[in-house]
Amino acid sequence: MSRLGEFLQSPFCNKSKDCLLLFLHLQKYAPSFEHRHISRETILEKLDVEKPLDEKSLAYLSSRLLALVEKFLALESFLADPWKQQLALLQEYHTLALPKHYKAVRVAAEKSLEAFPYHNADRYREQYLFERLQYEHSDRNQRAFNERLQSASAALDAWLVAEKLRDACEMLNYEAVLNIRYEISFLDELLQWSAAPVFADMPVIQVYRHLVLLLQHPDEPGYFEKARALVTGADRCFDPEEQRALYTLLLNYCTRRINRFNDIHFLQEHLEINKLLLNNGLIFESSLLPPWKYTNIATAGLKTGQYDWTWQFIHDYRNRLPAGYAENVFRYNLAQYHYYLKEYDDAQKALLHVEISDVLLNVAVRSLLIKVYCETGQDELLLSYLEATRLFLHRNRLMDTHLKKQMQKFVECTARFVKTPPFDRERFQTLLDALPPASEMMHREWLSAQLMQKLKAM
Repeated sequence: MSRLGEFLQSPFCNKSKDCLLLFLHLQKYAPSFEHRHISRETILEKLDVEKPLDEKSLAYLSSRLLALVEKFLALESFLADPWKQQLALLQEYHTLALPKHYKAVRVAAEKSLEAFPYHNADRYREQYLFERLQYEHSDRNQRAFNERLQSASAALDAWLVAEKLRDACEMLNYEAVLNIRYEISFLDELLQWSAAPVFADMPVIQVYRHLVLLLQHPDEPGYFEKARALVTGADRCFDPEEQRALYTLLLNYCTRRINRFNDIHFLQEHLEINKLLLNNGLIFESSLLPPWKYTNIATAGLKTGQYDWTWQFIHDYRNRLPAGYAENVFRYNLAQYHYYLKEYDDAQKALLHVEISDVLLNVAVRSLLIKVYCETGQDELLLSYLEATRLFLHRNRLMDTHLKKQMQKFVECTARFVKTPPFDRERFQTLLDALPPASEMMHREWLSAQLMQKLKAM
């Protein structure tokens, strides 16, 4: 706001005193801009401009001020990027026929390009723009080989292939997660081009190439190892935001393998990737750990039997949770820890301290209590709690419809299991055979294990 005021006070940028006066009046009420003195009526009455304002002239003045603010924002972006300034200077010095100045900026630009912080697709784009500018400012009538044109072409190839592969990754990932379809043009050609020897030593291209192959062949987990190795080995090539996106693609693939095939190997992979993100700080959002990520990591640690590590994680990262969720999410995951160690009394005690206000946390707590009651043989309490949960689900209007149906099916099937006479083998087998798929029922794996345990005991 302060810099905008300085911008508007500069005669070079703004020659309208009325625009400045309007800004100074509005500036007093930043950042909320909710004071009654910024109403049109008050401004028309109080703004001391050269000519009296009416509704039409105030609207025109506001539009002029908005145009100046937009110019200021564009200038801010330009001034924050020294590389853009160097390219613009090269263009201007060439236009002004100042070869000495042009050469000095060109040398500085070459050093900037070499020091580019990340060797990603953006780097090849900037290299292309620089080399193309150099070519355009060279003598095009020369009959000898022009190195600048060759370099520009090579950089363009790398940029184009890397960007197209990145787009393909995003499209394929969305297709896998959501029920949508994209038209991915030239994908087969892209995969063929990116396999060429000229791109073999370009991590940005090889990372996206192998991620595309992974997403194209979800039932062939062999592609995962190569893609994971390339992503973890190319961290320095990508800025933090792009790194997060790459690791998210790997995590999404792990999740699909876990959900579709109950593949314990990918549960371990999911946990190891999250450990890596914890260590390098990429998992945090504004220095905080999202509650659902905290819970997913703790669950993966427990399911893979890493109890000591999970205990330490639950306590070490408790203070990185958002304040409004911290205590309840911590207590729930502490209860999970005790449950996996079959310390059922401690699990129940921890759950009693969870204040359930969030719908998803409510479902998670109810699910865990159902498991505890079932595994400790508290059948009467369990049946009563199942009925209470059935009513809760029926009355709840905020829960996602698919999630509600999955939870209702879990409650229904668990109630049938508990009501089955202890030695009715035929009925237990029928229940096991009739269990809906995991996509239609929550905690199918757990209930299936309970049924098989009953059958083995007979």
